[in-house]
Amino acid sequence: MAGNLSTFAIAEMLHVDPGSVANWIDQGLLKAHRTPGGHRRVVVEDLVKFLREHKMPVPPEIGSTPVRILVVDDEEAVAKLIARAIRAQNSDYEVVEAHDGFRAGTMIATIRPDVVILDLRMPGMDGYEVCRMIKAQEATKHAEVIAMTAFPSPESEKRIKECGARVCLAKPLNLDNLLKEVEASL
Repeated sequence: MAGNLSTFAIAEMLHVDPGSVANWIDQGLLKAHRTPGGHRRVVVEDLVKFLREHKMPVPPEIGSTPVRILVVDDEEAVAKLIARAIRAQNSDYEVVEAHDGFRAGTMIATIRPDVVILDLRMPGMDGYEVCRMIKAQEATKHAEVIAMTAFPSPESEKRIKECGARVCLAKPLNLDNLLKEVEASL
């Protein structure tokens, strides 16, 4: 599929009126640009993002990639529990695990996750370093980081948010809250 789509192509793909697509663009809901001739064009990735934000199905013809989630915790049992809970909620998500910061760094560069669930205290590279690395790289800075810690404090929460995390949750985790944060991150 082409990298840019016209309002008519989008309307046909989504089975909506072309005026609806134009309205989404004019309201600032759907990011678009104009050609020199004044025609609206939407980048495929922006359309996919719009559809996900508005809980609309992503048509297979635009070749959307599945949502990728990386769970990083040095306690393997915790990482596996979180991964299982996410898969149970949405089997379409690709969920992978890393059990240390160094492995997380390698996986982040390779799979480019949409969401990273990240423990703050790990041997070697801690969660703060991993979060800074994610946000410093052009290819991964889009990833939403959900931090978690067994030692919550206002200082640690402030510090991880300054590194780029969206939220910091306390352990033991409330899995329902974590799953809501995952959905909010998408």
